[in-house]
This record gives sequence, structure tokens and C-alpha cells, in this order.
Amino acid sequence: MSETVLITVRLPQGLADAAQTAATAKQVSRSNLLRIALEHFLGTVSGSSEQERRRQFSAEYLFLVADLIVQRQYPDAHDALITEAEARMEAVCAAS
Repeated sequence: MSETVLITVRLPQGLADAAQTAATAKQVSRSNLLRIALEHFLGTVSGSSEQERRRQFSAEYLFLVADLIVQRQYPDAHDALITEAEARMEAVCAAS
């Protein structure tokens, strides 16, 4: 087994109780449950989890399909939609 490091963490009582309840339901130790949760969180944050990759692929595919439909069926609106999408993206990025 790989080397482990002990890390002490303080949690609000409600979160600690919820972790214990979930660990009991999953029949794992609370330590193992928190390890799994942290691995999942870090994978999601880095965008490397399988679920996140599927979500990104699906979103990109849908955007491409919509773009192709607009280009073919509504070519006059395509440039205006791209311009509006860029403006909205800038507004969202500026707000965050």
C-alpha cells in the first residue's frame, strides 16, 4: 500500500454527522469516505474525472451540432449569434 499521511481536519458538527451517516450507509470508514470524496473533488476541479470528460465532450458535441444547423439553415443569423455569444462570455468572465 502507498504511504499515507495523517491530516487533521476540523469540520462543522453537521458535516461530520453527514460524513458518518454516509460512511455507515456505504459500509466504509469515515476516513475512507473522506478520502474518496477528496479524490472525486480534486478530479472534478482539475477536469480529469471521467464524468467531467463526458460532460465536456457532450457539451462540445451539442455546441457543434447547433452551430452546424445554424450555419446551414440560418446562415444570415450565424455571425450575429457568434458575436452575441462572445459578448455574453466576456460578461460572464468579467463578472467572475
